[in-house]
Amino acid sequence: MTKYYIIGEAGTDDLWLINIEKNIIEKIDNTFEGPVIETIKKARKSGVTITKGINVAIVTNSRDGADVKMSVNDPGTEKL
Repeated sequence: MTKYYIIGEAGTDDLWLINIEKNIIEKIDNTFEGPVIETIKKARKSGVTITKGINVAIVTNSRDGADVKMSVNDPGTEKL
């Protein structure tokens, strides 16, 4: 089953549709308009952040930037 994600960058009105199976990212324009997109747009304008089904999201200005300042701390490995 194909999975799709809709993402939007804070500070812009742009929404993007990601098709995981086909490795395609499309900017959502007026051809995508409908009740779901309108609900998302209204929620974003109200300051709502939705992350359902996402357990990591990294924003960077370059591909190399994601690993430069990132550290992962697994809570299961910490000693008390």
